[in-house]
Amino acid sequence: MRSFTLPFLFGLVGYSLAQSPTPVEHAVVLQVSVDSSQHEFHIGEKILLRLSYSSAAKDLYQIDRAQYDRSGRMEYEHFDLSPADGVVDPLEGRLGGPGGGLTEFSFLSPEPWTIVLNLNEWVRFTRAGVYRLTVVSSRVGVKNPSSQLGSSSIAVQSNEVTLRIVPATRSWQDMTLRTAVAILDKAPADKEQDQEAGMMERTKALETVRFLGTADAAKELAKRLRGESSGGLDYICMLGLIASPEREAVKNALEHELADPDHPISDAFMSALRRVNEVPADQDWREEQGKAVEQLIAALPAKRGKALTVSLSTALNEAWNSGGIPKPTTDRLVHQIVSMFDQLAPDTQTFLLTDRWNKIAGPELVPLLRHVAEAYRDFPEMRETSAYQSLQLSASALQHWYELDPAGATPAIIREITRPRPRFGARVLGILPDKTLPEVDFALAENLTTSSDYGGLSNIASLIARYSSDAILPQVTAKLDPSLGKLACAIQDPLLAYVLRVDPIGARVRIEDAVAARGKDFTACNHGLFQEISEIHYDPVLEEIGIRSLDDPDPQVAETAATMLGRYGSPAAEPALLRRFKEWAVMWAGQESELNLPLAENAGDRPYQLGLGQNLAQALATGKAWLSDERALKQLAQVTSVKRVRDQLDGYLKIWRSRPLAISAADYEPTGLDLRVAQYEFHSLDDLEEKLSQFQPGTEFILVTPPPESSGDGRHLAELRKFLSSHGLIIAGEKMAD
Repeated sequence: MRSFTLPFLFGLVGYSLAQSPTPVEHAVVLQVSVDSSQHEFHIGEKILLRLSYSSAAKDLYQIDRAQYDRSGRMEYEHFDLSPADGVVDPLEGRLGGPGGGLTEFSFLSPEPWTIVLNLNEWVRFTRAGVYRLTVVSSRVGVKNPSSQLGSSSIAVQSNEVTLRIVPATRSWQDMTLRTAVAILDKAPADKEQDQEAGMMERTKALETVRFLGTADAAKELAKRLRGESSGGLDYICMLGLIASPEREAVKNALEHELADPDHPISDAFMSALRRVNEVPADQDWREEQGKAVEQLIAALPAKRGKALTVSLSTALNEAWNSGGIPKPTTDRLVHQIVSMFDQLAPDTQTFLLTDRWNKIAGPELVPLLRHVAEAYRDFPEMRETSAYQSLQLSASALQHWYELDPAGATPAIIREITRPRPRFGARVLGILPDKTLPEVDFALAENLTTSSDYGGLSNIASLIARYSSDAILPQVTAKLDPSLGKLACAIQDPLLAYVLRVDPIGARVRIEDAVAARGKDFTACNHGLFQEISEIHYDPVLEEIGIRSLDDPDPQVAETAATMLGRYGSPAAEPALLRRFKEWAVMWAGQESELNLPLAENAGDRPYQLGLGQNLAQALATGKAWLSDERALKQLAQVTSVKRVRDQLDGYLKIWRSRPLAISAADYEPTGLDLRVAQYEFHSLDDLEEKLSQFQPGTEFILVTPPPESSGDGRHLAELRKFLSSHGLIIAGEKMAD
């Protein structure tokens, strides 16, 4: 069984009124039953279905085990109902856009794999009657070596189930709602071991309210949509509101809560408010969004306490997203939220200092940033959720403090670097311009020697790699050498990078030993060592070892060496990569289909052998120090017939066959620059210009620019135009990005 993050598109399938035209695979058995002894249901009552998949064929049919809701991820099953004229899709047209998430794949066996689905997610009955239900599923694939992913999707049809739907009486609806509300109103359990069970009970109760479909249920959902529940309960409320058949009751309930001084208005609340209003086909959805934002802004003066801070944050976020709110209004809201910063929830504070920093930045925030950055908390485990959130907030505050007031923030950064257990590593504290900081050397060396805490040690190691001089080399090697290959990767790799920087000759044997360290007593850091060290410091010594490691018998070592050489290698790395790529292709000649692995297959080292081929091709096609043009890509594509590698290279070739080549340049907050030319991607203008200098003078490009509202100050575009002109590269035209 293997896990992957994959995109799934919403709206591909759902409940349907006719049989799917896809050929049905009868070698897979899909048995559907009601997940209880009940076969009679009121309109609006939950109907849980148990779907069991099995096959007598061994390792032939794989199943996608994703178990999400209808937010764009769970659209594998068609629910075919007869008669069809008493059935509607409650969410049709009300959710959209791609979704994605972690999923697992496994091969089917005679032992069934089972999933329980809530039919109400896809189906609402509008009248009583007897219905025949058949499920057609597309979550199964058959092994197919000629397919890029090693399998082809098939349709599987279930047995028929009969459902008797009876009218929902007012007394049944009232009793069902009262029972669910009583569960929702219970105080949370005190004991940790009881809290999970309590949350499951609350979730089931809220789902009961969601599907009930009455005006009173809508009022209850709106009342509980407060942006403060965990476990996805707010999302359940939102789905229930936008799917409710009582549209007018939903609108009234939302408007009532919007005006309530003590009701916090969250993003989910605003999403519901927008979606319950039907937008005519000739009306821009942005107009409806703008109206909802204006409603919220008008309600803010009456809000108080937590309702005010949550609603204010939501209003600002919505205003920024919609883009139609006058600047004086947003400026006023910014001033208000900054004045209440200490009252905001930690995740809201972090969001403002990270994703929205460009909207609130200003020198007047220095005292606030100093306060947040220096608010020290000692967490026994830095990786736990509460610690991560707190540290992320302090880190953002410290970085922005330095951005606005370098002289004032520098002493605080130095104090943090020399702390016996620093809260941050070089990703946060490495912002000082100094190449080394001799004044912190011996504090770091002492802390490295005395600390035994993973979180603190990994931060210390990264700070040594960033700032320390060769003065503490003996202390570092004394820590490193006895445990080489056995230290945690986040400690060993930065220390090796430090040694590489201050003593390349001494680093050679240590890196070679770390690459060679393998077996049950070692930490397998050699699998990622090249990438981790090269991101900190690159040196010809590392390149030499990386080129030799392309022939390492462990394909995971070889594939990361290939990636490093593509990103950082000199022109001398290209022939070494090409030689290894050709050898790899010869090794798999005639056996290419063996590398078209279905996602469910546990195939020994074949996935890593495929990864090696892909990484070698990627490194050659996108290497920093050489240009792989159409001619070079054609030659690479002729080396192998392994489908996934060929498809990868053919995709690059397709870009080159569409001339002029495109250069896209965008500056997104908070991620920064996104720069692309042909198959190359960069995040700094210097790197893009270095690549462009490898193109022949006279090469024509189309410059793809972002929309004006997201183009920043235009400085990068102006510099790019100047560079192209000075190097004889031609802008044949410009267009705005879609």
